[in-house]
Amino acid sequence: MEQLFGDNKLGELEEKIDVLLGAYKDMRQEKAGSESRIASLEAENRELKEQVARVETEKGLVMQKVKGILEKIQKIEA
Repeated sequence: MEQLFGDNKLGELEEKIDVLLGAYKDMRQEKAGSESRIASLEAENRELKEQVARVETEKGLVMQKVKGILEKIQKIEA
């Protein structure tokens, strides 16, 4: 027990614990920031997927209209 209190071992242990607690606090803050960024990116990803789906739908409609126009042109030429 004397070794624990001797040579300032208890003080060194306290310093190490303080360093660990500081690192833990930093990691928690970093985790919170990462979670926030992930949530933001997921929301942006959902928006982009919705936009892509809308564009695909519009593309299909345009293609149908173009095919209809081409068919009319072919009928006129025939």
